[in-house]
Amino acid sequence: MALFFLRLGTTAFGGPAAHIAMMEEEVVRRRQWVAREKFLDLLGAGNLIPGPSSTEMAIFIGYLCKGWTGLFLGGVCFIAPAMIIVIGFSWAYVRFGNFPQVTWLLYGVKPVVIAIILLALWQLGRTAVKSKFLGVLLVSVFYRNFLKSI
Repeated sequence: MALFFLRLGTTAFGGPAAHIAMMEEEVVRRRQWVAREKFLDLLGAGNLIPGPSSTEMAIFIGYLCKGWTGLFLGGVCFIAPAMIIVIGFSWAYVRFGNFPQVTWLLYGVKPVVIAIILLALWQLGRTAVKSKFLGVLLVSVFYRNFLKSI
């Protein structure tokens, strides 16, 4: 479990929505550590707590799988790699961010991150939307909260 969260914390990017979709794929579908309904319940509970929901999900899943030890390992193994990577990128940006050769790289990363987030939302939405009513509700909430503000 610790190796799974280390790998996820190291390779996953795109924000909490992408992380949660990756967790759902691995923990529910492939490894079957947690039932789909339980995963969605944990996701709902995690959204009630302040903070990044993907970190809370890692901690919840760790606790479900290995108790208090899993809770600690899930959190640390998920958070530490990303923290180290962000510190490294921050240092590199401060050191090399004004070089013209680096500017194009930053523009190229944005569309990739957006595509990953949209893919993750699509996969998670397919799991959560189980009826036409829920689909219509999802579209109406999306319209009300996002499209009207544009």
